[in-house]
Amino acid sequence: MDNRITLLETNAPEEALPFTVERLAEAEDPALGWQLRRLENGFLAEIGEGPMDDGRWERLKKAVREERITFFLAKRGTRAVGMCSVAPGFSTFACSEVGSFDDFFVEPVFRRKGAGGLLARAAQDWCKANGLASLTVCCAPCDEEMYQALGFTLPLGRTFAALF
Repeated sequence: MDNRITLLETNAPEEALPFTVERLAEAEDPALGWQLRRLENGFLAEIGEGPMDDGRWERLKKAVREERITFFLAKRGTRAVGMCSVAPGFSTFACSEVGSFDDFFVEPVFRRKGAGGLLARAAQDWCKANGLASLTVCCAPCDEEMYQALGFTLPLGRTFAALF
């Protein structure tokens, strides 16, 4: 597969189809896997990063297979138009599994139409159903209101990282 960015839809769709959300069970699924890569590349482009190369894509598919990350896709008909992920981990504070919400992206033309809220609810519901104690998100200050509107309302302080 070509690792260049596939163009995302830029014009508002003419027909009104409802959004649905489904959990991506396997990144190898030919009907959905390429759409996940297209959305990941759209997300990366939006934050100023280059497209996902084949090596990164293979590592991501392996993580999905091994259930180290779970993706949810917002779909309009058969087309994936948004995504988010939950990466589980263990918290000594909760002495339980917890989740990290990441990879949140909706194609610009489909924003503010409800797809993002459906994605966040699906991720939160999945965490509850799978016994995760919490779901957290790290974000830039400019995104705080959006994440609060999606149900992330408990401030836990600042996030710091060491990049390797």
